[in-house]
Amino acid sequence: CPLCGFEALHPNGFYTAHVRVLNGVEMPTVIDLHKQRWRCHNCYPTVSAKTPLVQPNHTIAAHMTERIMKLAHERLPVKTIARIIGISASSVQRIIDQNLKLRPARRLPTRLCFDEFRSTHGMMSFICLDADSHHLIALLGDRFNRTIKNFFIAHYSLAERTRVQTVTMDMNAAYQTIIHEVFPKAQVVIDRFHIIQLAARALDQVRVQALKQLDDKH
Repeated sequence: CPLCGFEALHPNGFYTAHVRVLNGVEMPTVIDLHKQRWRCHNCYPTVSAKTPLVQPNHTIAAHMTERIMKLAHERLPVKTIARIIGISASSVQRIIDQNLKLRPARRLPTRLCFDEFRSTHGMMSFICLDADSHHLIALLGDRFNRTIKNFFIAHYSLAERTRVQTVTMDMNAAYQTIIHEVFPKAQVVIDRFHIIQLAARALDQVRVQALKQLDDKH
């Protein structure tokens, strides 16, 4: 038993799984995989037989995952990969997201850019770029200060983080509370786009107030 180590397991029926596999003509192919189930008479839970063909609780064969990642490496669109493999585009995207591991940059540049963007399921994610080359430095699943702080402290030494001179960001006050703690010598630079946007909003408010004071509506 994989749970308690009991050596004697008793058969407990079969479970049929429909597994999608590849064939030589690139047509959708499904096989019925009959998995033997076993019951442990010591701790009483049931377990299923495992096979290298497919991961537990999955219906897409392992070699299809390898094929999808190879096609994604060739920069093919998700819909094209789905048509070649014979599965839905959402399944292809899910497999790519599960197997794609973004590695942080080895060294931190002297100038960084912080921002957030709307990612999957309406969540906001965090992105960090090199301010000079615009190369990706880090991409995190959320924008919480705790996550950002733990990421940089875990991946970069204090000497490496001390090299950072500026961090360009919008007017998000939450980021400013951790920047000096993570990057001791960095200066916060507000993105000029947001400064112009703030000035334009203020000017527009004054314009509207002036229009309301005019008697001539034309």
